[in-house]
Amino acid sequence: MPKENNMKTIWITGGSSGIGLETAKKFTQNKWKVIISSRNSNTLQQVQESIKATSENKEIHSIVCDISKPDEVNQVVEHIENNIAPIDLALLNAAAYSPNKSQEFDIENYNLLIDVNLKGTLNCINALQKKMSMRKQGHIAIVSSPVGYTGLPTAGAYGMTKAGLINLAESLYFDFSKIGIKMSVINPGFIKTSSTNKNTFPMPFIKPACFAADKIYAGLVHSKKFEIKFPFLFLNILKFLRILPYPIYFYLIKKFTGL
Repeated sequence: MPKENNMKTIWITGGSSGIGLETAKKFTQNKWKVIISSRNSNTLQQVQESIKATSENKEIHSIVCDISKPDEVNQVVEHIENNIAPIDLALLNAAAYSPNKSQEFDIENYNLLIDVNLKGTLNCINALQKKMSMRKQGHIAIVSSPVGYTGLPTAGAYGMTKAGLINLAESLYFDFSKIGIKMSVINPGFIKTSSTNKNTFPMPFIKPACFAADKIYAGLVHSKKFEIKFPFLFLNILKFLRILPYPIYFYLIKKFTGL
């Protein structure tokens, strides 16, 4: 389906709340055609109408999509491409967040987060790369987390999936560049959302979701950087921890967390 007035198109998974919602608003304000998806049909519809009511740009669409179901993802991508517009940029933001309450190993929690965060993202990439590779252009951005930089207490399940997404984005950066697809990874620090509301520990440098949306828009549209990370100081501290010898790293984390 041809674009109108050279308007670019972004598909945002997990677009009905938090970072996804605020980023959808930001791209709509900047004259992009925006498609948001999530599993919650009622919330999606409300969000779509709310953005339309407050923006001159009415090109905001919503589609129910459970990314853990590959057939559903394929159908949604086909629908967008055939009935709305070819996808220029996909922001793969949908994720499950279920922090462990203790050091106890909970296999059900691991399986839940693997199905959504890892397999769900792979389902989206699989559907997108088929379309983008035919055009030899496109941009896929994966929202991960600095929790994926290093192992942290009670974050085994969530951190494992986010570490996997960072590694996946790094690998596909090489593979997809050969077929014209740009890859990016986004690592936000603590952002005020319904997910972080579940946390019971202090969250340094926590920022509102609109702050994240501004950084994501600037990073994806105006920068050529592979990794978009924020806030800068906090993320660089976490990155520094990765290069420390394990005895020092374990000592510091234990002291910080009171273990």
